[in-house]
Amino acid sequence: MDLPPSGREALLGRLSSCCTSNACGTFIPTSVSIPVIRDKIVLNICDAIQEPYHGGPNMNEKRRQFIWEHRRMYFATDPVAMDKIGWEELDKKRVASGMKPLAEALMDEFSRFVRMQPEHVDTAGALGLGVADRAKIDLLEIELR
Repeated sequence: MDLPPSGREALLGRLSSCCTSNACGTFIPTSVSIPVIRDKIVLNICDAIQEPYHGGPNMNEKRRQFIWEHRRMYFATDPVAMDKIGWEELDKKRVASGMKPLAEALMDEFSRFVRMQPEHVDTAGALGLGVADRAKIDLLEIELR
C-alpha cells in the first residue's frame, strides 16, 4: 500500500491535471517572472548533498533506493542556470545507473509522470529569466576537505 500523498505531492497534483501534463513547465517561469518575486531573487541555494535521481520530487520507502550521495551544494545568482546544472547532474547519474535521461524517461512504478523533463528550465531561458544554454553558464567548482 502506498503512503498518503505528502503536501508537496498534493500541490503537484493541483499543478497537473493528470500524469501526462507538466504544468510546472509553465507555472515556474510564470511565477518567477512576476516582478515582486523576480526582484527579490539574489542568491539561490540548492542542497544536493543527498539527491533523488528517480521517483521524485517526493520520496517514500519504495523510492529510497534512488537517493544518492551527491555531496554538493550549489550557489547561483541565476536560478535558471542552477536548474540547468542540476538537470545535467541528474542525467549523468541516471545514465551511470543504466537509466534514460529525464527527457527520454517513461513512467514506471516509481514515477507517476509520463514526462519527467524539467521543461521549465528551457522555457525560463527562452523568456529571458536566466541562462539555459549550458555553453553560456560558468560553473566554478570548489572542493572542501
